[in-house]
Amino acid sequence: MIRLVAFDWNGTLLSDTAITLRSENAALKAVGRKPITLLEFQKAFDIPIIQYWQNLGMTKNFFKKHLLTIEDVFHSIYEKNVNAARTRSGAKGVLKFLMQSNIVRVIYSNHNVPNIRRQLVRLNIDNLIDHILANKKAGENAQVFARHKEHLLNDYIKQNKIKPKEVISVGDTVEEIEIGKAYGYHTVALTGGYNTVSRLKRHRPDFLVHNLAELKNIVKKIN
Repeated sequence: MIRLVAFDWNGTLLSDTAITLRSENAALKAVGRKPITLLEFQKAFDIPIIQYWQNLGMTKNFFKKHLLTIEDVFHSIYEKNVNAARTRSGAKGVLKFLMQSNIVRVIYSNHNVPNIRRQLVRLNIDNLIDHILANKKAGENAQVFARHKEHLLNDYIKQNKIKPKEVISVGDTVEEIEIGKAYGYHTVALTGGYNTVSRLKRHRPDFLVHNLAELKNIVKKIN
């Protein structure tokens, strides 16, 4: 039986892919690089962030040298525009379904708790999320040089004595698939976010969906 569904935030519950691309291109311009297309972004995006920039053809030294500029410009543009973002299609419905089914809903993210919580309130879905597992404060960027959200989720699962096969990891990138496979969770990959469909498929998620509403039938099937 499924007891917990862990959602990625950016690109999964929050439809902010276009806003992120705009912010990335502003950061690229600020360090003398050419803008990229949505497809180029989806092919390259990865966590840790340094890997993503290397996928775009930059060296570690270049990234480290310009890190402060990249971070400042990106977050400046992103925060100015994120209030225009809506939830991904089907998000509210599936969160309500999970709540009515007494299944715990958590967000595990590379973003930060204050900004996620602010958006949850703005989108009127804060009552549908039980816990936010993310960076504790704005400006904390643990994901730049390493992956870390998987540890936040694993610790939470252990503390609450939930078995891996009672967990579904939902995300729009290969990171959530890899985390799920590493820890024994069921994996659901969502298209239309930060990674291409072909990249998601190569990592063989248990389920590939185009709308979060499809998660209802997946939970019913597993249960």
